[in-house]
Amino acid sequence: MADICRIMRMDTEKGLWPANEADDGSTFITRTFDTLTKAVDGALNLERDLSHSLSWDPACANFQEAAEARWQDCLQLSGDILTAQVVRASDLPLQRMSMLLHFLIESTGAEEALRFQQLYFENQELFNVEDAVRRPLMQTAARQMNALVELSLAAEAQNFLPI
Repeated sequence: MADICRIMRMDTEKGLWPANEADDGSTFITRTFDTLTKAVDGALNLERDLSHSLSWDPACANFQEAAEARWQDCLQLSGDILTAQVVRASDLPLQRMSMLLHFLIESTGAEEALRFQQLYFENQELFNVEDAVRRPLMQTAARQMNALVELSLAAEAQNFLPI
């Protein structure tokens, strides 16, 4: 059963990745986490574009739908990481960070997002990775975690502005 291949969405293409370890030392979790960080970057960029009314034309359709679809892709990828079989112990921090990103994407307000960020900093030893393949991925995800919290804070601040 461990050799059953999974199909993962990579933007608009589908890639076939085996669940076991590849020749370069990466695993299904590592490769999917890399795809997740790219998808989160894309979703954050769309959100930033949507937050600036002068940076996009409201007459153009499907911007909001594209952003929502990208976030749904991120949630799907993080779910795939969480349910994947762990091949290496160094994949555990990636699974934990994937769960944290998942919760941040689904958070309903700045207070909740700040709580998840606080949990990350209180338990940072659970997110440490030592190898050269996973460390840059985790650094990217930590940056994205902070960006998601900032996005949540900005959205809440906009809701409190007097009209």
